[in-house]
Amino acid sequence: MSEFPHLLAPLVINSRLKLKNRIVKAPQSSWFFEEDGSAGDRVVNFYEALARGGVGLNILSAIVWRSDHPAGRYGALWDDKFLPGIRRIVERNHAYDCPIMCQLHHTGPSAMTGHGGGAPVGSTTLSAEEIPCPPPVGKPTRGLTPEEIEEDKRLYLAAAERAYNAGFDGIEVHCAHGYYLESFMSRVWNRRPDQYGPQSMENRTRIVVELIRELRRRFGPDYPVGLRLNGREWGANGAQTIEEAVEAARIFENEGVNYISVSGYGFGPIPFRYLPDYWPYPEPEEHMKDFVGDFRDLGLLVPAAAAIRKAVGIPVIAVGRLDEKKGERILADGKADLIALGRMLWADPDLPRKVKEGRPEDIVRCTRCGTCEDPPVGGPRRCRVNPAFGHEGELRLPERPLTAEQPRKVMVVGGGPAGMEAAITASLLGHRVSLYEKSSSLGGKLPLAGMIKGSDVEDIRSIVPGLQRRLAALPVEVRTGVTVTADMIREQRPDVLILGMGGRYLMPAIPGINNRKTTGVDKLGRQAALPLRIFGPELLHRLTRCFMPLGRHVVIIGGRIEGLQGAVFLIKRGRRVTVIEESGDLGGGIPPRYLDRVLPWLRKKGAEIHTSVKIQDITDEGVGIATADGQRLRISGDTYMVLTSQAPNDDLYETFRETPGMQVIRIGSANGYKEGSLIVHALATGRRAGFAIR
Repeated sequence: MSEFPHLLAPLVINSRLKLKNRIVKAPQSSWFFEEDGSAGDRVVNFYEALARGGVGLNILSAIVWRSDHPAGRYGALWDDKFLPGIRRIVERNHAYDCPIMCQLHHTGPSAMTGHGGGAPVGSTTLSAEEIPCPPPVGKPTRGLTPEEIEEDKRLYLAAAERAYNAGFDGIEVHCAHGYYLESFMSRVWNRRPDQYGPQSMENRTRIVVELIRELRRRFGPDYPVGLRLNGREWGANGAQTIEEAVEAARIFENEGVNYISVSGYGFGPIPFRYLPDYWPYPEPEEHMKDFVGDFRDLGLLVPAAAAIRKAVGIPVIAVGRLDEKKGERILADGKADLIALGRMLWADPDLPRKVKEGRPEDIVRCTRCGTCEDPPVGGPRRCRVNPAFGHEGELRLPERPLTAEQPRKVMVVGGGPAGMEAAITASLLGHRVSLYEKSSSLGGKLPLAGMIKGSDVEDIRSIVPGLQRRLAALPVEVRTGVTVTADMIREQRPDVLILGMGGRYLMPAIPGINNRKTTGVDKLGRQAALPLRIFGPELLHRLTRCFMPLGRHVVIIGGRIEGLQGAVFLIKRGRRVTVIEESGDLGGGIPPRYLDRVLPWLRKKGAEIHTSVKIQDITDEGVGIATADGQRLRISGDTYMVLTSQAPNDDLYETFRETPGMQVIRIGSANGYKEGSLIVHALATGRRAGFAIR
């Protein structure tokens, strides 16, 4: 008997849309399309991976229908030239018996620019002051004329014709998230005086209804048409209520829509529209505190889905920070008919198959880190825990160990996430692998990081157990409690030496750095080692609210990710905090969705922050700094905590890097901050190291 009978049950939406299970890939922009909007190998391979993984329905998101739509890595269907690539996506999905819908898209007032590069367009002309959200959303928008609306409808429907001809199993109409059609639906955006205005729900849904009717006329009554709308909005006068969403859903059902996908949207002085993941960090705004219970239970967006489910007779899709267990509960309780997963399927596209095979413990879990919202400059999205995300053609691991043509003897030094990922990859590719870790357990600094971060929003608890489980299933020799020396490497004579010992947390060369009040990451790690083994990261995270061996005023030296996350941790434990960052890189390494929220929060909590300064010395009286304008300040505190970024670890690397007959690869934070010392870099470089073995 399956643990997930509702989630794995088939569903017939209409005569042309039959799903093998209730798991839907939520529509999300991957940014894997080519610069011109065409579908190349990257995006084709990505959507094939989702279909191969067993998802019941794929929704190809953000396919734009205007040639002058703001630039980006969205897919396009405003011209027939895009059809060959798009057809490849459809064909690859159908090869795995996976239907795929096409979601047509225009960013509307949420765009950076509008038609032809001007102001973002929407239902109404609004000044920045009239939009209750900061940039990039809180910018002047230009309202569309009736003539422009008619032209946009023509272009939309022409793109829908192309989607139909490409073989898509249906069209999803996107009326959510502050985008083009939603700017008519929501009274926050809509101030029009005409028949599209906010005076009634009939008016606000009019343009959507006109499009649905024309889709039905062109493609027939049986062609699937779905619709995504905001089930609720937060943080602004005129924000859509659940009752209004129910009213709109009934209108759309009467027009022949085959399903309703229920999302949400938020406004506010601190960027908050990125629902449902980030808004509780570091703390929710006052107007959101009543919704923390929903967030921690089935999800912030589920109550609206449940209300719409009661009101309509067509399938309803619930979404929002869900997993297979929450999904099963939602379906069993009749709160929705389908469960849409977004980042969970980015982290592990094989999730549906693993659920079906009764091994959910093997699912690679999304950690809600926001890394996917923080791609390299000019690059596509990336995933912290899935190095193959967007690289399925080159970095997708085999399900079972291969037999390498030339098996190599591989020695991996370091049992953190980078080393474990490298060992797993190398073993799966058919090499003989041994892994050495100097401490008594695997995981590197992740248990300490887990204690600092907690699990309220971002949650890294699954990473180490998941890697350990995968390692245990492979013929990798794991040796803990062993400090690898150069002589040991010479004795072992590996063909491939992979160095993932972690970076160096160096104490900066500041006069007085060895002051009795000063501590650093290495010292903190030693102090926390025994409590972490006894209590574990989660319980110790809670216990530190009661006691920590630190003074009441902590001066943090270092204002990148380590320093600011440390500041949040300490402020929540009643400490007064001052942050000093010598560079201008305040918050470096923190994904924007978190950084946008943490900086205002720190200032609200009274944290004193100094950037672009020179630290001159440390004495019992305080940390001396010189500002850019020549001022000299001395900041006193009870504890001086050095939380600077990691430096490269050159031990062993310089000794062996040019050894004849030995391939030497340095991975993870051993490369230092500039090369990437985050978890995403650890797993990505570990995976690539395994594939680089020659």
